[in-house]
Amino acid sequence: MKRFFTLIVCFLSLTTFAQDTIPVQEAVFGTKKRTKNMNTVYHRSSLHNILIFHDDQKYSDEILETYKNRPQSEKFNDHTLASDIIKVKGAKYLKSKKINKYVNNNDIANALVAKWFNRNEATGYCDMELIYRRGLEGATTEEIETAGYTKRGKSLLMDMGTDLIGNTYVLAHDIVYIDKGERNEKTAKGMKTFGGIMKVIGEVAAQVTGESSFNDLGNSVNDLSNLTADIVDDFEGFRVKIKTHLYRLDWKDADNDFFFENYYMDAESYDATKLEAWKKANYTLTYVGSQEVVSAQTVLKNKWDLSALIKIVLYRALDESVVKLQRNYEEFKIKEPIYEVADSLGLVYAKIGLKEGVSKNSKYEVLERVETKEGDSKYRKVGMVKPVEDLIWDNRYMALEDGQPNAELGYTTFKVTQGKDLYPGLLIREVKF
Repeated sequence: MKRFFTLIVCFLSLTTFAQDTIPVQEAVFGTKKRTKNMNTVYHRSSLHNILIFHDDQKYSDEILETYKNRPQSEKFNDHTLASDIIKVKGAKYLKSKKINKYVNNNDIANALVAKWFNRNEATGYCDMELIYRRGLEGATTEEIETAGYTKRGKSLLMDMGTDLIGNTYVLAHDIVYIDKGERNEKTAKGMKTFGGIMKVIGEVAAQVTGESSFNDLGNSVNDLSNLTADIVDDFEGFRVKIKTHLYRLDWKDADNDFFFENYYMDAESYDATKLEAWKKANYTLTYVGSQEVVSAQTVLKNKWDLSALIKIVLYRALDESVVKLQRNYEEFKIKEPIYEVADSLGLVYAKIGLKEGVSKNSKYEVLERVETKEGDSKYRKVGMVKPVEDLIWDNRYMALEDGQPNAELGYTTFKVTQGKDLYPGLLIREVKF
């Protein structure tokens, strides 16, 4: 099925792209650390993000600028395309059917596939650089060493890369500012009405008593009402709600052969019919599901300006929306390698934390990758771990700068509840509790 890879000569350096490796060191005080270069052996999903931008809402410009400058998650491969903003009006979520229409009628799926093969839109020329690199990221050290000596070994790494194409996702984030000002304005209007009544009473009282000071009885109430909305808004802070829609690229094993037979070419194998055929390519995206997040009340220990506050609220809410999708949709869950093991203490350590939704109630299965007789890979459960409540890393955006507890840990400590002889490089994946 994948014989075509043997025809491709790989010119990339193995060491250059072996980025996701876990160096294991000698045991120190009963702790298994990293002793040699050992890949994390897991396949990350690739993401393209879309913003549904309400350009007429309060703080719209700030939200857009903050979103554009957001840090990319290191748990996913960045597969960003140029088309990443849908402009809408109003303060209500865009209807799902309109999002579906946009996603499937703007050649996004075709563009995702083209990016995998680094396809040049003008010439149609492709290459295997990205596929090869991501194949390396999910390979074992043994597989990398094999690839260094044989052409077939290199093609196997490419096979791994093409297997990852089916793990390409699109996230459409519908961000709506929670405008407390509307509610506060109603309060202010009510106070103004009350102030008008008090003013009439004051004028009558002034006439009866001869005291002109009663004329100001309603003025102070009216002055206060003018400030009410802004004061309450400042106290409650900046908040948003986000509804994130998840889509998966439709890509099967057979699509690998089909792409090479009908679309793939380079300068040495130019074929005008393939250039023309791409115009009729019709890859699609499948809707997986949606999740809504309302940002929590943010109380900052340090003093931050509005720009910093918007970043903290927005980035943390976006992270939370991804965590909710992972918990509810098995295929979208991330796998994180064990970073360190302390056998004598029954503990393991991994570089995830509050940003990835780790809590005292979380449970994780420990997975080991094994190969089937057919040469395919699958994950076998070899244990279970549970976070230690007081040792959960706070790796949320700006947690360290804001002086949050556990922000300096650098990893989360897990107690082994099942399994033995665990070692660095095994993967943990959250299970429902």
